[in-house]
Amino acid sequence: MAARVSAFDWSTTPLGPRDSWSPALRLSVDMILAANFPMALRWGPELVLVYNDAYAPALHQNHPQALGVLFTQTSPEFQASIRALHDDILSGASPGYAFEKLPLRVTRGGKQELGYFRASYSPVPDATAANGVGGVLVAAVEISQSVADQKTLRTTQERYAMAREAAGVVGAWEWDIKANRVYADARYAELHNVAPEFAEAGLPAQSYTPAVHPEDAGRIRDTALKAAREGGDFSEEYRLVQADGSIRWVYTRGRAYLDDEGLPHRNTGVIVDITERKQVEAELAAARLGLDLAAQAAGMGRWDHKPYRGERYWDARARSIFGLTSDEAPSQERFESLLHPDDLPAIRAAVAAAMDQAGPGAINMEYRIRRADDGAERWVETFGQAFFEGDQCVRFVGVVSDVTERREAVARLLRQEETLRQAVDAADVGTWDLDIDSGALTWSDRCYQMFGMSPGDTVDVDTAYALIHPADLIRVRDATLQAMDPAIRPEYAVEYRAIGRDDHVERWLGVKGKVFFGDDGKAHRFVGAVVNITDRKRSELHLRLLVNELNHRVKNSLATIQAIAAQSFTGERALPQAQEAFSSRIVALAEAHDLLTRENWEGAELHDVTERLAALHGGPARFELSGPSIRLSPKTALSLSMALHELATNAMKYGALSTPEGRIRVVWDFAPEPGAARLDLTWTESGGPLVKPPTDRGFGSRLIERGLAAELSGSAAIDFQPEGVVCRIRALLEA
Repeated sequence: MAARVSAFDWSTTPLGPRDSWSPALRLSVDMILAANFPMALRWGPELVLVYNDAYAPALHQNHPQALGVLFTQTSPEFQASIRALHDDILSGASPGYAFEKLPLRVTRGGKQELGYFRASYSPVPDATAANGVGGVLVAAVEISQSVADQKTLRTTQERYAMAREAAGVVGAWEWDIKANRVYADARYAELHNVAPEFAEAGLPAQSYTPAVHPEDAGRIRDTALKAAREGGDFSEEYRLVQADGSIRWVYTRGRAYLDDEGLPHRNTGVIVDITERKQVEAELAAARLGLDLAAQAAGMGRWDHKPYRGERYWDARARSIFGLTSDEAPSQERFESLLHPDDLPAIRAAVAAAMDQAGPGAINMEYRIRRADDGAERWVETFGQAFFEGDQCVRFVGVVSDVTERREAVARLLRQEETLRQAVDAADVGTWDLDIDSGALTWSDRCYQMFGMSPGDTVDVDTAYALIHPADLIRVRDATLQAMDPAIRPEYAVEYRAIGRDDHVERWLGVKGKVFFGDDGKAHRFVGAVVNITDRKRSELHLRLLVNELNHRVKNSLATIQAIAAQSFTGERALPQAQEAFSSRIVALAEAHDLLTRENWEGAELHDVTERLAALHGGPARFELSGPSIRLSPKTALSLSMALHELATNAMKYGALSTPEGRIRVVWDFAPEPGAARLDLTWTESGGPLVKPPTDRGFGSRLIERGLAAELSGSAAIDFQPEGVVCRIRALLEA
């Protein structure tokens, strides 16, 4: 439009040639052409129209023919609607009019659509006009574009205050897409009708969406999905329905990030309440023309460059940001001397592209500077717009702000979040978050794994309760109800079994949580962590079993030793013989215990028992061992070992092992009887001295024939045949 205005033959209109225009008219036209939001000017009694690029879509098919058109050349309906408004302003009877929300049809991409505008009609002073008013300034800001898919940045109170001061930001947010957690400051939460304390701790994204105006919800959802999928910068405007039913417009700007695999990761941004900002802009525009309202209200520095004249302007705020004195002449060379060397090439390229008519015509980037006064390195953000006449850039204007604290806060928060994520991963901890008011339950991926479910499946409280072992369900419910009781408020800590929904695996889980209560004394949010303690529980159970088994074994061993001592020291033999017999039997008992210990007291192989016996009594050459592999229970192995030891001891003293030629044959097999498994074992001696049946049975014989039969629910018989002792044993394998 700047080019069209410059090329237009104004001598054909009541305004006359541009050279004859009053200073007020020239300034007004330059101002609206430099603005990047919709503005128009109707000048003189005939209300001749001049407008900028941003205003053009509101003219539909009348653009660009509407340039220079008189008010009387517009449609009768349009004249009837606002003729009186313009007459009141031109006559000085009215200081102007402002409309909060004005619906207008606009044309975009060849199609008409409904847009909403904040519009103001203000008098433009002109000393050459009869009434001191030269024309009517129409300032319109479209507020119909909404922001979608914002990444909430968890901010500290300091960054929030800095953002408001530096950029007019009233809220900030960050969205952890993978965890679906939106962290926001208090103002952002209030605008979305969410409790600030919950927003600061992080809530699911769906907690914020109910406040979005129904007409904007679909568009915002689509923008959010696109930004999360593709990453990069985004900005939007949208309406929010407040708790009292009022509507507020907000503008948000942010950036979406993808992870190393190109998947949605997070996005972050800031939010501006356009409602108040546009009200201020309208008031200032009516009071003082040509003022860059947004930059001044936001505390941004303004800069203005006219390349064809070599002129450059920095306002006081911009000079302060760059550390320049008020009297230092601005220049391109001075500007570039303050840029960080690593960022200088990118800045040059961006500026060149913006000032190229074939380029974007705008600049928006962050870069580092080294302040002129103290040499401090700072991050700044700049926005700029280029204006062209023909192929030449005649003006390049914009704003700049110091964003160092914001970037440092973001970096610090990212480091903290990464540290927390690493800690949670290392500890194999799952997290959960229950919105008690809505019933929405959110699980982390590890939490899904612990309940045997696929991440992302829909869950609620009933789902969680259904996965708890029936024996633990009542205990868990009671602990939950107590935690949510405002009169008790205990720490929530419970251990219970869960049965995986999909894998049906039983796991022990340790759960800790905290309930957050509102000012009304009611529980509103319940968050916590869960740890898989299955291995610990199994270890505890195994330890209890081992302790019980040890107690049992010690008692049995002491009873056995007591019986051996009682039978060995009977007075029927001399003390040295009794001591020898006692020691021998204790050694046999110890050997049997060693064998069982190596098997963790889970039993022993009969081959191992007999081979150990042969090794202790003359070696393998003196024994013939034959039989299948048979697993003995601990009790059977201990009793049978003692019996075989008694037989071997007697054989060494009186039988086959007392002579070099003597041999012992031990054979065994499963008993053919039905029912519980039993063992048949036969001990046969040969090659020893002539055997005579004893006149009196000693402890060894009684141990075998009576004790073994009682211990193993079987039978044992010793046959003193002349050619050698034969012992037949039948024993229960699982005694």
